[in-house]
Amino acid sequence: MRGMVKSVMVCSVCLLMSGLLVLGVSPVQAKDKTLKVGMIMPLSGPISIVGVGLTRAVELYFDKVNEEGGLQLGGDTYKLELISEDSKLDPTAGATAAKKLVYKDGCRFVFGAISPPVAASIYQVCAKAKALHLITWIDAPGLPGDVSPDKPYAVRLCISSDSGWELDYALLRKKYPDAKRLFISAPNVGLSLERAEKVANENGLEVVGHEIWDLGTQDFLPYYTKALAAKPDIIQAMCSAQAGYQLRTARQLGYEGIFVSDAPTAPALILSIVGEEGSHDVVSNGMDMNHPTPSMTECVERWEKKFNEPFFSDAIITWSEAEIFVQALKKAQSVDPEKVVAAFDEMTAPGSFETAFGPGHMGGGKRFGVNRVIVRPMPISLLTDGKIEFVGFEMPVVDQ
Repeated sequence: MRGMVKSVMVCSVCLLMSGLLVLGVSPVQAKDKTLKVGMIMPLSGPISIVGVGLTRAVELYFDKVNEEGGLQLGGDTYKLELISEDSKLDPTAGATAAKKLVYKDGCRFVFGAISPPVAASIYQVCAKAKALHLITWIDAPGLPGDVSPDKPYAVRLCISSDSGWELDYALLRKKYPDAKRLFISAPNVGLSLERAEKVANENGLEVVGHEIWDLGTQDFLPYYTKALAAKPDIIQAMCSAQAGYQLRTARQLGYEGIFVSDAPTAPALILSIVGEEGSHDVVSNGMDMNHPTPSMTECVERWEKKFNEPFFSDAIITWSEAEIFVQALKKAQSVDPEKVVAAFDEMTAPGSFETAFGPGHMGGGKRFGVNRVIVRPMPISLLTDGKIEFVGFEMPVVDQ
């Protein structure tokens, strides 16, 4: 009797397995794994619109990867999960967020932040935990918070605004040959005004003054009152997500000259803040979304489908960064941060990455001592008589 029961059970198991094979289903399937990725941005405060938009774009790209079946890495399939935290533009809050992501949520990769002090605080936590800090934006390249040879767990996936100075000043020389007097408005984050003056002088410009303001500033009237007293032909809003508000203040004070926004703030956003009448003679390194690449178009379509809000064009930046990150994971065929860093280090040949802006690669070795800065095309646009004119994409020289 026992033998008969055993025989029946064996037959049943065999029939079940045969049925599964006929259906094309393996009797033992590996369960998809989840790769948790953290992101720390200012989700509250004066530039929360930037932080929220940049975070959403990474989420959208992860959605794309997951919908396409996830990442096949080293024989495993991973679905990507983004966990976002608020930096509040404060280093202490940034460090607290990083600790939560790394130690509680188990994130081995952390995107963030915007300000250099916050970026530095994130890295301190990541390095101790041997998690990779994916620098989302840095407005003071070469200073604490940026990549360096003694920071093995940091990779910068963005181009800093100062990489566009050569491109912008050359355009000014060509389009406005009689404009010579340049005034600089910059956030208090340690930007190299010496380098700006050097590049300006090489392009026939004279820096006639500068004003430094604290991050979070909302009233630019005192700064621009002093700026206009220097009688500049050109005012450069250096590395500022608030360039539109600065231009509006300058126009309200009667300034009719040339204005440069070297941050990736979209010209359409500047136009919406300043209005058509004041949107003239503006040079912008933001993307004109009337001339998107196919990757940018997909980002917009996904945004409109998922979020019931107007598209935030700066989101293209982190959509592209997520795109780059995924390519490095595929290159490494691993979720080990050290192997992923090694993959980044190898991707220095032009065209090693496909980005939303065009082909890119890792660089920065000459300037920063390590090839861990993305190099990819930068957009240049003009605002003329209230209309946006897309000049095109230009490849910056990161190792100036």
